[in-house]
Amino acid sequence: MKRHSEMARFLFSVLLAASLPAWAEKADKDKPVNLESDSARMDDVQKLAIYEGHVVLTQGTLTITADRIDVRQDDKGFSSGEAVGKPTYFRQKMEGKDEYAEGWANRLEYDGRADKLKLIGQARLKRGEDDLRGNLITYDGKTEYFQAQGSISGNPGRVRAVIRAKTGGQPTAAKP
Repeated sequence: MKRHSEMARFLFSVLLAASLPAWAEKADKDKPVNLESDSARMDDVQKLAIYEGHVVLTQGTLTITADRIDVRQDDKGFSSGEAVGKPTYFRQKMEGKDEYAEGWANRLEYDGRADKLKLIGQARLKRGEDDLRGNLITYDGKTEYFQAQGSISGNPGRVRAVIRAKTGGQPTAAKP
């Protein structure tokens, strides 16, 4: 059993350390990972860990809540993960600011090799007072590029953004 908990801790540490977006509190990657769920299954051969039932993951200022979180590791040590829920939620303090980035979606996917995060299905990303909504929001950690789509897989929708004025005035609404 000790080997399974070490494997699970390793998988989550690798996933979370690699997945911290550029805005994230950098000290979080050195903090311990705490995880609670109703059940957990680990497959050392497949390098897969599955946590189900009221899953709460914390690491420093990062919090993720989901119905289920799956974490995989490939032979080269890169991790990927998927969190599903109604909704799945994450919150993390932004580096050097007294603000948080928050995200909600039906599914969150992270690809450690590509350093990409996807929020899928009724997706919302909020950074400080800026707010972005769509059915799909992607973030490329290497290029720090965001993209939002209104419709995906035949589900109609629109992108909505609220961007705070840099002068400290009232937020303005933008509709691409």
